[in-house]
Amino acid sequence: MDFEQYWTLIGGNVNYADRKTAAQRAWSLCAPEKKQAIITWLQTHGRYPGRNPYFFILDFQNKRRQILSFNDYYARFGTTEEQGGWERKFLPEQQKTIYVKNH
Repeated sequence: MDFEQYWTLIGGNVNYADRKTAAQRAWSLCAPEKKQAIITWLQTHGRYPGRNPYFFILDFQNKRRQILSFNDYYARFGTTEEQGGWERKFLPEQQKTIYVKNH
């Protein structure tokens, strides 16, 4: 994952050309996992030309999110009570309950 791939994906524009060197320095300090998460996010969500590419790197949070269905949660924990950082969420449009845990 080289910096030029990042710069192209984020849509680094002329308004932020003066931040390219700083963004490249920040990129070089990122762990490979964070770089991959950023690239994946940009490939999924598309260009982000209005965002300062330097601050995008600094502010990007590589949080993992786990999701369990109601039945899977009950099978794993033997309860429907929230515990261990899991949160119960009702999805009204789908009329179902899921459990979510952010790391």
